[in-house]
Amino acid sequence: MPVGSIDRRVARTRGLLQQALVKLIVEKGYAAVTVEDICRQANVGRSTFYTHYPDKDCLRKAAIDQHLKPLRTSDTRRGSQPDTKGFSFSRSVFEHALATRAMHRALIGGSKRETPEEIHDWISKQVRRELTDLSGHCESSIELEIATRFVVGALLEVMHWWLDHDADISPADIDRTFQQMVFDGVKTALDAPTDAGGKRHPS
Repeated sequence: MPVGSIDRRVARTRGLLQQALVKLIVEKGYAAVTVEDICRQANVGRSTFYTHYPDKDCLRKAAIDQHLKPLRTSDTRRGSQPDTKGFSFSRSVFEHALATRAMHRALIGGSKRETPEEIHDWISKQVRRELTDLSGHCESSIELEIATRFVVGALLEVMHWWLDHDADISPADIDRTFQQMVFDGVKTALDAPTDAGGKRHPS
């Protein structure tokens, strides 16, 4: 069998397993899902599952990596674009979340709102990088870390509310509102002058 055919078959099987996991998480929650459930949903044998993934946690990580691929691609494109006022990454995040709502709810939703580490870290990286470029702060500064955590928390909460309530607001509009409320305030705080003791004061 040609190598290309094998690669396509592997990709198809992994796609089926990831789709099965997402569907089951939506139906019963991640903790309740078993490997047997996933195999039954994907219509594959247990041996096939273990050929591709050692356990369901690795399958979940693979699903998250696949979920993040479009965002990582847009991140690369933004690197060659001129700076614009506001966060350049946030609109693509809202657009992607809406386009993959079922996946988003399965991986990030739920009453505990436990955002996977990979997604949280990717968003944090975007926020920290853009605030560093805008404010001139070093990435290790306390003010920058506080601002990053504030923005990430606000973004995730707004996104959860927007999707959970099926709010009739476009990605462009929700992003515009988010940026108006968050961006200017955070940038002003980071740009505030310091006194002789290193404390910041509004200008």
